[in-house]
Amino acid sequence: MEKKILWIISFTLIFILWIKVGPFHNDLNDTQDEISENNTPQEESGEATPDEKSYFKSHPIQKERPDFAAITDVKERKKSFFNYLTPFINEKNSLILKDRERLNALLTSNKKLSIKNKKWISTLRQNHKLKTLESYSKNDIKTLLNRLDIIPASLVLAQAANESAWGTSRFATQGNNYFGQWCFRKGCGLVPESRNEDADHEVRKFNDARESVFAYIDNLNTNAAYKKLRASRAQLRRNKEIITGIALAHGLEHYSERGQAYIEEIESLINYNKLWRFNRSQAAP
Repeated sequence: MEKKILWIISFTLIFILWIKVGPFHNDLNDTQDEISENNTPQEESGEATPDEKSYFKSHPIQKERPDFAAITDVKERKKSFFNYLTPFINEKNSLILKDRERLNALLTSNKKLSIKNKKWISTLRQNHKLKTLESYSKNDIKTLLNRLDIIPASLVLAQAANESAWGTSRFATQGNNYFGQWCFRKGCGLVPESRNEDADHEVRKFNDARESVFAYIDNLNTNAAYKKLRASRAQLRRNKEIITGIALAHGLEHYSERGQAYIEEIESLINYNKLWRFNRSQAAP
């Protein structure tokens, strides 16, 4: 009986860790496109892709991180927090929209895919945990488009505020981690003070806040735990409606063990702080 209880506890812990760390290698919505063992990306789950690493290197940021804890006025701290993270969110979403524009052009074209475009699509699919193929149909491109899309700034800011205590948490100040993302290589991050003795996860360290924002958006776009969020977003696209943080928040039930209570907290943050005013990166209908 005791062994059975221990087995159940171990299984539950492994499942929670699996969700928290970042992207899964497959998605229940894209079973036919899941990455096989012989086609696994070299990057560790949740790590920046080679393209992102190259982008970070060629586009250094000059903005210094504010000392949010030193800002005693609540309104000023919030304003500083939003002003600091919003440009990184818009930067990531702008890159995504640029890729979507190119994919949509290929989707509507009657021309055969060039070798260059095939290679580019393969890279994007691999980065988004989809299987690479010898050739790509229009449905294959549509599957990629469902994953490669923006996350509205309102949702990003609400989760960043919640997970980092408005930029004052140890993980934010020491590791530039604003979303509580985990890693499993020893030394890859900061060890949580409340971590169980038999656990081996750490809270990832990033070089700067921009890398944290990019990794968070990649996580929501690739992790099987957030397929509901992506489905809601795809439906908004089909209906030519605005993608909002409130609409996507319902797909976050697996982001926290608190489930629905966590979702309601994120929605409250969006509404109370009127975070929809930061939703600028939207694709034209």
